Amino acid sequence: MANKQLELLVKVQLEREEKLQANFMQALQYTRQAEQKYQGLADYRTDYILQSQQQGSAGLQSRQYNQFVSFIAKLDLALEQQAKQIQQAQTVLEQRRQQWLSMQKKRKALEYLLEQQRQQALQKAAKTEQLLQDELAMQQFVRRYSQR
Repeated sequence: MANKQLELLVKVQLEREEKLQANFMQALQYTRQAEQKYQGLADYRTDYILQSQQQGSAGLQSRQYNQFVSFIAKLDLALEQQAKQIQQAQTVLEQRRQQWLSMQKKRKALEYLLEQQRQQALQKAAKTEQLLQDELAMQQFVRRYSQR
């Protein structure tokens, strides 16, 4: 009976572990997307500066220069915000990884306990079988001896 309960508990733990793994994978995907968005913004900022420098070599009016500086400042702010998002995503990712690994550890401990109980049951069954065989051999010996 205890084995059935342990098997059920292992099954429940496995289901929980799979959910935690799925949560971890979602967090990983979100983190990667946030990093890609950051990289895209950084690349766009670099390209914008290079293009503006090329256009500026022909001369910029003060209004164009102010627009350029203002837009770069907005891009810098967006990069800062995206960096914060990445940091938060990485924190969540690490938390979910730890939860998943913790559940995996619990499941493996239960599986080990279940296997130990199975081994003990097999050993007990083997010992019982050996005792029965010994008893049968003794009875056969006594019968043969008494028939002489």
